[in-house]
Amino acid sequence: MDEIQESRRLARPGGPRIDPERVRAIESLRLAKTDLERQLGTITHQTRRQQLTDALAEISRRLNELHAPV
Repeated sequence: MDEIQESRRLARPGGPRIDPERVRAIESLRLAKTDLERQLGTITHQTRRQQLTDALAEISRRLNELHAPV
């Protein structure tokens, strides 16, 4: 019985719970940011550059919101 209780205690660390949805959202935004930065490096059309710059700013804003303490 003691062994079962000990294994359960070790299986549930007392640290903060990780929200898998939040982790997924952060990773998705990071990938999108990387892709937009790559595109921005190759685009010469000024209007498209502005669109990409605006999109990068929005992604950065969302990442900052997700990284803020809950």
